[in-house]
Amino acid sequence: MKERMQKLTESEIQSILERYPEWKLESNDGLQSFHFEKKFSSFQTAFSFITKLALVSESLDHHAEIWNVYNLVRLKLYTHDQNGLTKRDEAFIKQVMKPN
Repeated sequence: MKERMQKLTESEIQSILERYPEWKLESNDGLQSFHFEKKFSSFQTAFSFITKLALVSESLDHHAEIWNVYNLVRLKLYTHDQNGLTKRDEAFIKQVMKPN
């Protein structure tokens, strides 16, 4: 059973956004989520990144919403069972943004 986590504070969210400026914060109907969008040089490099996402997702048991069209990848990330942002989202971003 997953441990129930506290939602991030606004200052924690801002700290994450400062450390990872590629990520943006969106709020829709009161639901806050992190968003990431990147255009890669090719479908192959985009898919390599998606593979990295899959490995991180499985290791953390935390899964982002992923969209891919050719070389474009978009992510939406939040903790579904908390209906908001938690330390699990921060851990996901930290792992995904590590250089290969």
